[in-house]
Amino acid sequence: MLLILLLALALGSAAVVLLARAALFPRIRAGENVGRIAGYGYATAPSSAAETERAAVLPQLARRLGDRLVRGTPTERQENLRRLALAAGAWGTTPAMLLGYRVLATLLFGGLALWTAASSGWSGLVAVVFAGYGAAFGWLGPVLFLRARARRRLEGIELELPELIDLLVVSLEAGVGFNAALQRSSERMTGALGDEIRLTLREHTLGLGMDGALANLLDRCDVPAVRAFVRSVLQSEALGVSIGQVMRDLSHDMRTRRRQIIEEKAQKAPIKMLFPLAFLILPALLLIVLFPGLYNITQTLGGT
Repeated sequence: MLLILLLALALGSAAVVLLARAALFPRIRAGENVGRIAGYGYATAPSSAAETERAAVLPQLARRLGDRLVRGTPTERQENLRRLALAAGAWGTTPAMLLGYRVLATLLFGGLALWTAASSGWSGLVAVVFAGYGAAFGWLGPVLFLRARARRRLEGIELELPELIDLLVVSLEAGVGFNAALQRSSERMTGALGDEIRLTLREHTLGLGMDGALANLLDRCDVPAVRAFVRSVLQSEALGVSIGQVMRDLSHDMRTRRRQIIEEKAQKAPIKMLFPLAFLILPALLLIVLFPGLYNITQTLGGT
């Protein structure tokens, strides 16, 4: 009797689990499909239209402001802004949007500085000057931020490139084609370099030739290491040279260059430490060392 009861309980539990899975099967399949799509690098959309509208309010406002300003901006200036946004990894930011962000930041920081000066009771001239400084900071801030981000990102790409070339050498010498080797190597790469290689492969998959995709990679990441990598690949394909041997030689050169970059940063470290040492550490150290003696001298002279 107990065995029958346990068997019935097990069958009932299995039936409940199967019914629950059947009810949730469409959601499970949808989640699996979203996971597969994410594997190709496409971001998922917000869960509701309201979230989409809230997320797009600031970019739309910046785009509308920038569209009016970009008409009078020279083409060379727009190209420089586009290159800066691509180097910083802001692929969806157009020159018009960047100009719009600069205008919004100018109004925000200028108004905030003017409000601070007015609430503090400063004179009109001082308030106007302070507001001008705030507006200048708002106008230059986005560009300076993008330049700093682009510099750090390109330095990271240049330091990570030897690892990518080593993976390519191993794959190419195993008999894998260059496109497949680049695909497999990009799957193991993380960070900015991995994103750039995956974007290059996606452009090639969508119909752009490998030469054009590599040219776009160089356009986004115009640093000596990437320039040497793209030039080596294009020359090896044009001349019919073994790309595996080219990548091996390039790997040696890239590692030498990375060591030189690290040594250069190490030599710059003492100069960068000079400012905090002279203005932050030494005054506090002198105060701690000299204050007891000065205090005793002052008390002694004051007592006499």
